[in-house]
Amino acid sequence: MDCCKENPLGRLIYLTAQEMKNFAEKNLKPYKLTLEQLHLLKNMPDDSGMSQRQIGDLVNKTPANITRILDRLESKSLIIRKSDPADRRASLVFLTDKGKSIIKKVSVIFESLSTNFLHDISLEEQQIIKNAFSKISLNLQRMTAESEKQETV
Repeated sequence: MDCCKENPLGRLIYLTAQEMKNFAEKNLKPYKLTLEQLHLLKNMPDDSGMSQRQIGDLVNKTPANITRILDRLESKSLIIRKSDPADRRASLVFLTDKGKSIIKKVSVIFESLSTNFLHDISLEEQQIIKNAFSKISLNLQRMTAESEKQETV
C-alpha cells in the first residue's frame, strides 16, 4: 500500500510543510533560534509581561515545554522573567530589547521569504488555499476531540 497513491494531497501537504520548516530553520540558524522559539517570541506583547500559563495557552504548549523554551530564550537574553506583583508565586515574562530587535530582523526576512514562495500564486488562489487549510484544521480538531472522547469511554 503506497501512501502517495492512496493520499497524494496528504503527502503534498506533508512534504510542503517539511520544505517550509527546513527552509525556515536554515534562515533562523544565524540567529540561533528554533521555529518553536520564534513562534513564542512573535506572540509576546512588546511591553507588557505575560504569565507562563498565558504564553502556553497562546502557543498551545504544555507548561513543561514552555518552561524549557523560556529557559533557552532567557539564556540568550531574549526574554526576562520578573516576579508578578499580583502573585508572588508566579512570574511574568517580558521581551528584552535584544528579543525585540531579533523579532524585527527575523520578521523582515520571513516577510520576504513569504512573498517569494507565494510569487506565482494569485490573491484569489491564496484565499482558496487558506479556506481549504482552515477546513482541514477544523476537521482535524474535531477528529482529535472525538478520538479523545472515545479513549475516555
